[in-house]
Amino acid sequence: MLSQNLLDLKQPTVSAEEFLRNNELANLIQKEVFANILKKKLELSESEMRIWIAGCSTGQEVYSLAILLKETIDSLNESFVMDFKIYATDLDYDSVKIAGAGLYPNTAFENVPSGILNKYFEKKQDFYVAKKSIREHIIFAPHNIAKDPGFHHLDFISCRNVLLYFQPTQQQRIISSFHHSLNENGYLFLGQSGSVGDSKELFHAINKKWKIYVKQEVVERNRSEDAGLHAIQEKSHEEKEIQILNEELAHARERFAILQEKLEKIHMDYEEKYDTLKIDSYHPILFVKGLLQIIKKQEFYKEEYAAAMLKEMNKLELAIENFLMDEQ
Repeated sequence: MLSQNLLDLKQPTVSAEEFLRNNELANLIQKEVFANILKKKLELSESEMRIWIAGCSTGQEVYSLAILLKETIDSLNESFVMDFKIYATDLDYDSVKIAGAGLYPNTAFENVPSGILNKYFEKKQDFYVAKKSIREHIIFAPHNIAKDPGFHHLDFISCRNVLLYFQPTQQQRIISSFHHSLNENGYLFLGQSGSVGDSKELFHAINKKWKIYVKQEVVERNRSEDAGLHAIQEKSHEEKEIQILNEELAHARERFAILQEKLEKIHMDYEEKYDTLKIDSYHPILFVKGLLQIIKKQEFYKEEYAAAMLKEMNKLELAIENFLMDEQ
């Protein structure tokens, strides 16, 4: 098993998933998830396993899981033949391009045993690139789990620590979509920050710490009886959430405009010393402006953006207050 030989793909320049750094988690996924899926495949004489990694970022989790699965398959009976496909998707197109290239700096492999590293990656100057033997199992694509159709006939879905960025009503629709995408007794991994929320009838938790679930079959008749009412209630609730968020964003724009006016006044009154404040205010201003531009084009993640803008504007206000106090 690979649980003692964890793949730790981390890049200082991107948001690293830091996936499978934990022996407990790696061992759990191998023994309680992959091994069980492969056993059932063998019983059913099936020869392919299908995985979806939703929110793959720059690919560290993807290659880690692919290697973990490949090592699990290779540890079984030599006569056992099992192919696998991994669909790796993310909302951010640039992240998908990085992940698809499979190219990472040497620093990404500090904790990777040389045997695993040389088996699945090839050294290219100061970088390592994923070999065809592991890359050929993975399909990368941009995808929005809140709007785009999901994949089907899946054995395992990883959506690790992603759902918290969506509104509650969107989360429940995504969970329902995952349930529809999974095969009977398929597995769902949400990570420590994830949860199936109010959809507990759809999934049974096999590990509450890491939020790993197995699909539960439900009586379609019972689910459809109140479908119309649920749809109306869900739409009404979502409309209220959107209204609140839009009000918060409108307030954020007004607040940001006031802060910019303050900065302009400070620039005029303290022109010689303004550079010290400019350093502290530069990045928050760019960040907030960027988020406001993104929100114009997208109808999701607004809750995350509102919280992020609030955090950055608090930094900006604090910088202004500290500057003015120093000048008194």
